[in-house]
Amino acid sequence: MVDRSKTAQALAKAIAYKQCGKQAEAEAWARTLVELLECANILRREA
Repeated sequence: MVDRSKTAQALAKAIAYKQCGKQAEAEAWARTLVELLECANILRREA
């Protein structure tokens, strides 16, 4: 099941950190977003 709140938060934080020039933090939140989407079977890693 998708936790929409956590997914929305991860997306918002990735964008916000990117826009204020904090690349490392943006990448960390983007990784979290990808993990959440993978767990929800929306996104899967390439083999």
